[in-house]
Amino acid sequence: MLLWLKNHQKYIFILIPLIFISIFLFFQSSQNTTPISSPLNESPSELKEEAVQGSAAEADIIFVDIKGAIKRSGVYEMNNGDRVIDLVEQAGGELPAADMTAVNMAQKLFDEMVIIIPEKISEEAVNQAVQSDKININVATSTELETIPGIGPSKAAAIIQYREENGYFKSIEDMMNISGIGEKTFEQLKEFISTF
Repeated sequence: MLLWLKNHQKYIFILIPLIFISIFLFFQSSQNTTPISSPLNESPSELKEEAVQGSAAEADIIFVDIKGAIKRSGVYEMNNGDRVIDLVEQAGGELPAADMTAVNMAQKLFDEMVIIIPEKISEEAVNQAVQSDKININVATSTELETIPGIGPSKAAAIIQYREENGYFKSIEDMMNISGIGEKTFEQLKEFISTF
């Protein structure tokens, strides 16, 4: 035996350290069996769930533009599910001239939405709008005059002739000075005409 050991001494000196190193490495690897969490170790379903959660977090934030009769118009970052009333409060509230009856305050907001707060229309503006729909008998052409109910080509020509001979109509009642336009006809057309 001693002779055998003596003959293989150099192999034994190499083999013994290798055995100790192998045993050491074996115990080290068995202690570190918990895998490191990384995208490579995650299953496709786990990755998909994380992506959905990430996109859901992004979808919780929306950007909405508000303008018009509001104190601080601009683009606001809001939460998904907020309503117009929340945005109006965020923007400092409406101006005194705002017509909030035209705004649905309960409407849910969505990304890239534009809210315009309109102003109240004054009585003067309403009257002007109504007047603008009327035919100005002082400047209307024959074709325009014929759009008035009860005015045909002959009456339109009579109106223009009256204008040329007497100057502008001072009031719409002056129409009754034209032959063929009496009180009954005037009552039918007075809502459609103006002198300005």
